[in-house]
Amino acid sequence: MLSRTRRIFLTRGLLALSIVVVVAALSLSPRVQRWLAPPPSPSTAPPPAPAPPSPIEFTLFRGNPERSLSAIGPVPRRPKLLWRFFTHTKLEGKYEQRGAKKFSPSFPWSGLGWTGQPVRRGDRIYFGAVDSYVYCLRAETGDVLWDYPTHHSVKGSISLFGERLYHGGRDNKLHCYDLDGRMVWETRIGNDMDSNPVRVADRVYVGGEDNSLYCFDARTGKLVWRMGPTAGSVESSPCLAEGRVYAGSGRGILYCCRADTGKVLWTFKTLGDTDSTPVYHDGRIYVGCATGDEGEKGHLWCLDAASGKKVWHVPFARGIWATVALNPERGRLYVGANNGVLYAIAMADGSIAWKRRLGNRIWSSAAVTDGCILAAARDGRLWCLEEETGKPLWVFDDGFDIDATPLVAGGLIVIGSQNGWVYGIGAAGEDEEVNPHWFATTFPLKKRPDHDPTGIRTVENPAPPPATYTDTSARSREHFLQPVYGPGFPRP
Repeated sequence: MLSRTRRIFLTRGLLALSIVVVVAALSLSPRVQRWLAPPPSPSTAPPPAPAPPSPIEFTLFRGNPERSLSAIGPVPRRPKLLWRFFTHTKLEGKYEQRGAKKFSPSFPWSGLGWTGQPVRRGDRIYFGAVDSYVYCLRAETGDVLWDYPTHHSVKGSISLFGERLYHGGRDNKLHCYDLDGRMVWETRIGNDMDSNPVRVADRVYVGGEDNSLYCFDARTGKLVWRMGPTAGSVESSPCLAEGRVYAGSGRGILYCCRADTGKVLWTFKTLGDTDSTPVYHDGRIYVGCATGDEGEKGHLWCLDAASGKKVWHVPFARGIWATVALNPERGRLYVGANNGVLYAIAMADGSIAWKRRLGNRIWSSAAVTDGCILAAARDGRLWCLEEETGKPLWVFDDGFDIDATPLVAGGLIVIGSQNGWVYGIGAAGEDEEVNPHWFATTFPLKKRPDHDPTGIRTVENPAPPPATYTDTSARSREHFLQPVYGPGFPRP
């Protein structure tokens, strides 16, 4: 019989041997090997680079095909004049006359006209000027990257879609360029084209002062359809939404057409010249009009977009030539009238939240973003107002006549005057004073600034003086509705 001591020793030996066997068996398991392995050392590979920021893009009059986006990004509370650029002067000329007595052949065109809203992509600004040129400028400095000469004034706004620019003009042509300023194609219509083109898919829609609404192939410039004759010219810029196109006419008719065929779905009598661009939001159309130049009255309409039936109507003492700026988050729209007053109006029922007298007549369309409204008047002042109350924050004073609509995108404001100047406005540094020679920040205004250019970056215009062309008459039918293609862009 084994002694108690020997039994204890044997039991412990067998236990130790069992543990060795079990551990050896477990060590053969990959799962256990991974569990028993020491933690991996930290990776020395660099972290993935962050995605580059999206470029700043504001690409057509009122920002999108629905015309419901008037501005994007921050607004400087302490403004600084970054640069200014002077356009040339284009004379009216005898070939452009329409039989009216208003303009003589020696009438000068300079600066930016109506609607004249520049567009932006990244560090590039594009705009057409009434001196007959289209310009591409660097956003932060105003340096000219390229210029393209058309045959007469470009009063309306440029549109940028993909790698193409589109615009009309008083040379009666719809133009298409690439982003380096090379002509792709141009197609002549029967009269001026102040309307801003809008592209959706492979179609471009634009109004003409030959009493027509047009749809062209965006790639080739060929006519897809033409709706007309309309009741007067179509200076209004088409609004595209829900497969329909909306545009106003000079004799007070708002048209709603099928975008694919141009078939008229309904019309509405606005009671006045509807150069204002219709704006679509959430099943409604907002549009203004003016009853005439002499003793004019104004009207602002809200319509059901599908049927054309009136939702509400606000009469005004003077006409509305501007296009409304919407802020659906606040439930308001903003529009200036020819009595020099800017109105804040409820989108739901047309009630007036506040109004602010800016001084002179207002043709420029307001822009709203970042709790601010930018609105210009024909006395040369660009106002920055608090959106909630209309309280003025600052005023830029050019001293002449601003009909154009400001570009407000990415913290930069670009505005053109009819005295020939185009301005870039940004934010002043913390240690910089707001320049009293160009801006006012105390109210009421006591005096106008003296526009001292000391310290202001002034950009030289490299383009030659505008030439005179004989093909801008409305009677010219050379290549009528037949696209002409630029060098290097052969006929498709």
